[in-house]
Amino acid sequence: MASTVNSMQGWETTQKSIENLKNKVIQNRRLKEKARDPGTIKVFKRLENQAKEELEQLQTLEKPTFWIDKENSSNLKKEVAGKYEEYKAKNINVKTNDLDSSSIKLLQVEGLSLGYGASALFKDINLNLSASDKVELRGRNGVGKSTLIKAIISTSSNSDFPGKVFAGLIELHPQTRIGLYEQELEADFLSLSLEEAISSFYERLGRTISDQQIRSILSNYLFDPSKDLHQKVSSLSGGQKARLQLIKMFSNEPNLLILDEPTNHLDLPSIEELEEALKNYQGAILYVSHDTYFRRNIGGEVLEIL
Repeated sequence: MASTVNSMQGWETTQKSIENLKNKVIQNRRLKEKARDPGTIKVFKRLENQAKEELEQLQTLEKPTFWIDKENSSNLKKEVAGKYEEYKAKNINVKTNDLDSSSIKLLQVEGLSLGYGASALFKDINLNLSASDKVELRGRNGVGKSTLIKAIISTSSNSDFPGKVFAGLIELHPQTRIGLYEQELEADFLSLSLEEAISSFYERLGRTISDQQIRSILSNYLFDPSKDLHQKVSSLSGGQKARLQLIKMFSNEPNLLILDEPTNHLDLPSIEELEEALKNYQGAILYVSHDTYFRRNIGGEVLEIL
């Protein structure tokens, strides 16, 4: 937390330096214009250019976000806490639709054993998800949580599963629409601009989206359409890529969300906004998270994989 507070205070100091340098540029320019001696003019011109160069460097610095966890947020000093609340007031606006809350089984997993090579990572897993159900997958690292998610996604997309099914089955209802949040974006998107990436999300779903809709979506997720529309995905920060993942996840109006460590690259205000969106979400949620506060806020049943 200390590094976050220090970076925030450092940014504020930088803003003061920027104002001082702007004044220096104006002051030296005026003194240069008033001077008559060539040597004096040269001095003020040098000072003006020096201030301009320093100003240009400082203006490229981005304002830091609050990369802290919820446990430490309560320990922020009053001044910084006030700035956190001000920052938090402007945050991602996740659009969630009212979904059918019927009791259809969106996902059924029965007696499933998965693994790689000759051995299974886990055996005899059973899982049923209806609309509005929430289930957290829990277990030690390497136990097979992500493998189970990959198997479900492979079933949904009718693609090859990279592992081996030793026993059991996975069934998805024909009406099941999955929204997937992964830790990394697919490599195919990295060379695209934000505009192209969002358009591609919808094209893959067989849907069309207008330029105005893309701009609206960018604005909802804290991008500036006038500046970020043509920014390359590969150049986005971790938090920006995380927000793009959210855009992708909600693009097909899913009734089942699958989230694999969704808070890893989000700053605290964005995590809280995501939590609020998920609380109001009408569909089912299957998730993996090591974030204690996120797990507590999302809740649901726990499926322990041994």
